[in-house]
Amino acid sequence: MDTKQFVESDNVTIDLVKNSPSKQCVIISAGATFVDDKNKSRFKCLVEIDGQQKGFIPNKTTLRALQVKYGVESSAWMGKSISLSVGSVLGKEAIIGNPA
Repeated sequence: MDTKQFVESDNVTIDLVKNSPSKQCVIISAGATFVDDKNKSRFKCLVEIDGQQKGFIPNKTTLRALQVKYGVESSAWMGKSISLSVGSVLGKEAIIGNPA
């Protein structure tokens, strides 16, 4: 049995993006909001990246880019592709997503 899935994150991570051969994901759910550990409301959707289903919590820059390209209603984003890269946001490494 391949046990790799038991130690990997359920979410898209910086390491996953860095090691991804495709650097592309497809949105497969409309998403939902949740409250993070800092008591901030966040948006999270399900994506498929390199054959794996992962949660994706886009930052504000990525959310704005998705809204401009696909509209503000996240249900319209299903089936759409996002190109992922790792960049710097406020001096920290972050996942940057751009509509493909």
